[in-house]
Amino acid sequence: MKELTIEEISELFITSGGSEAFMKKLNDRMNEPEPVVYYKELEYPEVGTQYWYIDTFIGVRTWDDNFTDITRFNSGNYYATNKEANSEFEWRALNTQILNSITLLNKKDNWVVDWTDGNQRKWYFVWDETDNELTFNCIFCGRTQENNKYLCGSARNKLRELYTDKQFKFWITKEKV
Repeated sequence: MKELTIEEISELFITSGGSEAFMKKLNDRMNEPEPVVYYKELEYPEVGTQYWYIDTFIGVRTWDDNFTDITRFNSGNYYATNKEANSEFEWRALNTQILNSITLLNKKDNWVVDWTDGNQRKWYFVWDETDNELTFNCIFCGRTQENNKYLCGSARNKLRELYTDKQFKFWITKEKV
């Protein structure tokens, strides 16, 4: 269904000459097919371009346009700079640590996220860009995160003690302070 601006709706109303005609024009306009958008395919780097990738280490290669290069590129394991690859490598390690901590803390409290329980509080961390600080939200339904990022109340407080705000900001936003 096509979304219309207020200006477009006003113009339809003015030019329609009546509420019945307006509603028909509005309905017709909203049900117009969306234009087809063609996305440009990603272009592979030129042969000879240096790139970095993540394995059990940060590797560097020269693009030879072979199966390995194409597979890394298509799976998102291609980084134009060493800095990008290192940042992703650090984020993955931190992500694993925090998710493991969440799992252990929830398990210690014998807590599992249950979407059928509308009374269960499900806590998760967010980085408040406005106030530049770590906060947490609670929801009862309407999942906004992956299941492994939700915590029970006591686990939320314990996790807060294990990691710094700097680490949480990097984990949530992938931005280094």
